[in-house]
Amino acid sequence: MISIAFKNSQRLSHLINDLLDMEKLVAGKMHLALSLVHLPGLLEQVVNQISGYAQSYGVSVVLSLPVPDVCIRVDPERVNQILSNFLSNAIKYSPSDGEVHLIAGVMDNKVRLSVIDQGPGIPESFRDKVFQQFAQADSSDTRQKGGTGLGLAISRKLADAMGGTVGFASEPGRGATFYVEFNREDRPA
Repeated sequence: MISIAFKNSQRLSHLINDLLDMEKLVAGKMHLALSLVHLPGLLEQVVNQISGYAQSYGVSVVLSLPVPDVCIRVDPERVNQILSNFLSNAIKYSPSDGEVHLIAGVMDNKVRLSVIDQGPGIPESFRDKVFQQFAQADSSDTRQKGGTGLGLAISRKLADAMGGTVGFASEPGRGATFYVEFNREDRPA
Protein backbone atom coordinates (compact mmCIF):
# COMPACT_ATOMS: atom_id res chain seq x y z
CA MET A 1 0.00 0.00 0.00
CA ILE A 2 2.85 2.38 0.81
CA SER A 3 4.43 1.73 -2.59
CA ILE A 4 1.15 2.44 -4.38
CA ALA A 5 0.61 5.62 -2.36
CA PHE A 6 4.18 6.76 -3.13
CA LYS A 7 3.76 6.17 -6.87
CA ASN A 8 0.42 8.00 -6.86
CA SER A 9 1.95 10.96 -5.01
CA GLN A 10 4.78 11.08 -7.58
CA ARG A 11 2.23 11.11 -10.42
CA LEU A 12 0.24 13.87 -8.75
CA SER A 13 3.39 15.92 -8.17
CA HIS A 14 4.40 15.50 -11.82
CA LEU A 15 0.92 16.59 -12.96
CA ILE A 16 0.97 19.68 -10.73
CA ASN A 17 4.45 20.65 -11.96
CA ASP A 18 3.37 20.21 -15.58
CA LEU A 19 0.27 22.36 -15.03
CA LEU A 20 2.31 25.08 -13.33
CA ASP A 21 4.91 25.05 -16.11
CA MET A 22 2.21 25.28 -18.77
CA GLU A 23 0.51 28.17 -16.96
CA LYS A 24 3.81 30.09 -16.69
CA LEU A 25 4.63 29.47 -20.35
CA VAL A 26 1.21 30.56 -21.60
CA ALA A 27 1.33 33.69 -19.40
CA GLY A 28 4.89 34.49 -20.55
CA LYS A 29 6.12 34.30 -16.96
CA MET A 30 8.54 31.39 -17.28
CA HIS A 31 12.00 32.54 -16.20
CA LEU A 32 14.70 31.27 -18.53
CA ALA A 33 18.38 31.46 -17.57
CA LEU A 34 19.96 31.49 -21.02
CA SER A 35 23.66 30.75 -21.20
CA LEU A 36 26.20 29.33 -23.60
CA VAL A 37 26.06 25.56 -23.04
CA HIS A 38 28.60 23.01 -24.27
CA LEU A 39 26.58 20.25 -25.90
CA PRO A 40 28.51 17.06 -24.94
CA GLY A 41 28.28 17.70 -21.20
CA LEU A 42 24.59 18.57 -21.39
CA LEU A 43 23.66 15.39 -23.26
CA GLU A 44 25.71 13.15 -20.96
CA GLN A 45 23.87 14.65 -17.98
CA VAL A 46 20.47 14.04 -19.59
CA VAL A 47 21.28 10.39 -20.33
CA ASN A 48 22.63 9.80 -16.80
CA GLN A 49 19.51 11.29 -15.23
CA ILE A 50 17.06 9.17 -17.24
CA SER A 51 18.94 5.86 -17.10
CA GLY A 52 17.15 4.62 -13.94
CA TYR A 53 13.76 5.30 -15.52
CA ALA A 54 14.84 3.47 -18.69
CA GLN A 55 16.04 0.48 -16.68
CA SER A 56 12.64 0.18 -15.02
CA TYR A 57 11.20 -0.44 -18.50
CA GLY A 58 14.03 -2.73 -19.58
CA VAL A 59 15.12 -0.18 -22.21
CA SER A 60 18.60 1.19 -22.90
CA VAL A 61 19.26 4.83 -23.73
CA VAL A 62 22.18 5.19 -26.12
CA LEU A 63 23.95 8.50 -26.66
CA SER A 64 25.36 8.36 -30.18
CA LEU A 65 29.01 9.34 -30.18
CA PRO A 66 30.80 11.47 -30.97
CA VAL A 67 28.65 14.36 -29.83
CA PRO A 68 29.51 17.46 -31.89
CA ASP A 69 31.84 19.80 -30.01
CA VAL A 70 29.50 22.81 -30.27
CA CYS A 71 27.59 25.20 -28.04
CA ILE A 72 23.99 26.39 -27.96
CA ARG A 73 22.53 29.40 -26.09
CA VAL A 74 19.76 27.91 -23.97
CA ASP A 75 18.56 27.36 -20.43
CA PRO A 76 20.22 23.99 -19.74
CA GLU A 77 17.58 22.97 -17.19
CA ARG A 78 14.80 23.54 -19.72
CA VAL A 79 16.63 21.71 -22.54
CA ASN A 80 17.03 18.86 -20.08
CA GLN A 81 13.26 19.03 -19.51
CA ILE A 82 12.54 18.91 -23.26
CA LEU A 83 14.85 15.96 -23.84
CA SER A 84 13.54 14.17 -20.73
CA ASN A 85 10.00 14.52 -22.09
CA PHE A 86 11.09 13.10 -25.45
CA LEU A 87 13.11 10.31 -23.82
CA SER A 88 10.46 9.28 -21.29
CA ASN A 89 7.87 8.97 -24.08
CA ALA A 90 10.31 7.00 -26.23
CA ILE A 91 11.10 4.69 -23.31
CA LYS A 92 7.40 4.10 -22.51
CA TYR A 93 6.60 3.17 -26.08
CA SER A 94 9.70 1.08 -26.84
CA PRO A 95 9.64 -2.69 -26.40
CA SER A 96 11.38 -4.24 -23.42
CA ASP A 97 15.05 -4.88 -24.32
CA GLY A 98 14.74 -2.07 -26.88
CA GLU A 99 17.00 0.90 -27.40
CA VAL A 100 16.27 4.60 -27.50
CA HIS A 101 18.88 6.73 -29.25
CA LEU A 102 19.80 10.33 -28.50
CA ILE A 103 21.62 11.82 -31.47
CA ALA A 104 23.10 15.28 -31.92
CA GLY A 105 23.81 16.63 -35.37
CA VAL A 106 24.87 19.92 -36.90
CA MET A 107 23.55 21.20 -40.20
CA ASP A 108 24.58 24.65 -41.36
CA ASN A 109 23.98 26.87 -38.34
CA LYS A 110 21.51 24.56 -36.57
CA VAL A 111 22.05 21.92 -33.88
CA ARG A 112 19.44 19.16 -33.94
CA LEU A 113 18.91 16.89 -30.92
CA SER A 114 16.90 13.80 -31.90
CA VAL A 115 15.35 11.04 -29.81
CA ILE A 116 14.63 7.89 -31.81
CA ASP A 117 12.55 4.99 -30.47
CA GLN A 118 11.55 1.51 -31.62
CA GLY A 119 7.91 1.84 -30.65
CA PRO A 120 4.73 1.51 -32.69
CA GLY A 121 4.97 4.98 -34.23
CA ILE A 122 2.35 7.70 -34.19
CA PRO A 123 -1.04 6.99 -35.77
CA GLU A 124 -1.76 9.12 -38.83
CA SER A 125 -4.99 10.38 -37.21
CA PHE A 126 -3.05 11.78 -34.21
CA ARG A 127 -0.16 13.54 -35.94
CA ASP A 128 -1.71 17.01 -36.05
CA LYS A 129 -2.42 16.85 -32.29
CA VAL A 130 0.98 15.63 -31.03
CA PHE A 131 2.10 18.96 -29.54
CA GLN A 132 -1.32 20.04 -28.20
CA GLN A 133 -2.10 20.24 -24.48
CA PHE A 134 -3.57 17.09 -22.92
CA ALA A 135 -3.21 15.23 -26.23
CA GLN A 136 -2.79 11.46 -26.04
CA ALA A 137 -3.13 9.01 -28.91
CA ASP A 138 -4.91 6.63 -26.51
CA SER A 139 -7.08 8.75 -24.23
CA SER A 140 -9.33 5.88 -23.13
CA ASP A 141 -9.80 4.93 -19.48
CA THR A 142 -8.00 1.66 -20.17
CA ARG A 143 -4.90 3.09 -21.88
CA GLN A 144 -1.69 1.18 -21.29
CA LYS A 145 0.71 4.14 -21.04
CA GLY A 146 0.49 6.81 -18.35
CA GLY A 147 1.14 10.52 -18.65
CA THR A 148 -0.56 13.88 -18.52
CA GLY A 149 -0.54 14.74 -22.20
CA LEU A 150 1.36 17.94 -21.37
CA GLY A 151 5.00 16.96 -21.89
CA LEU A 152 5.18 17.57 -25.62
CA ALA A 153 3.13 20.78 -25.42
CA ILE A 154 5.49 22.07 -22.72
CA SER A 155 8.48 21.01 -24.82
CA ARG A 156 7.24 23.01 -27.78
CA LYS A 157 6.60 26.13 -25.68
CA LEU A 158 10.02 25.86 -24.01
CA ALA A 159 11.79 25.45 -27.34
CA ASP A 160 9.89 28.43 -28.77
CA ALA A 161 10.83 30.55 -25.74
CA MET A 162 14.53 29.76 -26.32
CA GLY A 163 14.39 30.46 -30.07
CA GLY A 164 14.25 26.78 -31.02
CA THR A 165 11.82 24.54 -32.84
CA VAL A 166 10.48 21.04 -32.29
CA GLY A 167 9.21 18.44 -34.70
CA PHE A 168 8.83 14.74 -35.32
CA ALA A 169 8.84 12.06 -37.96
CA SER A 170 7.14 8.69 -37.67
CA GLU A 171 6.25 5.70 -39.71
CA PRO A 172 3.60 3.36 -38.24
CA GLY A 173 5.20 0.19 -36.92
CA ARG A 174 8.70 1.65 -37.21
CA GLY A 175 8.98 4.02 -34.27
CA ALA A 176 9.20 7.77 -34.01
CA THR A 177 11.84 10.48 -33.97
CA PHE A 178 11.26 13.65 -31.95
CA TYR A 179 13.71 16.51 -32.29
CA VAL A 180 14.50 19.98 -31.08
CA GLU A 181 16.67 22.44 -32.99
CA PHE A 182 18.63 25.44 -31.75
CA ASN A 183 21.04 27.87 -33.37
CA ARG A 184 24.66 26.87 -33.14
CA GLU A 185 26.81 29.31 -31.15
CA ASP A 186 30.55 29.91 -31.33
CA ARG A 187 32.57 28.81 -28.34
CA PRO A 188 34.44 31.57 -26.57
CA ALA A 189 38.16 31.55 -27.34
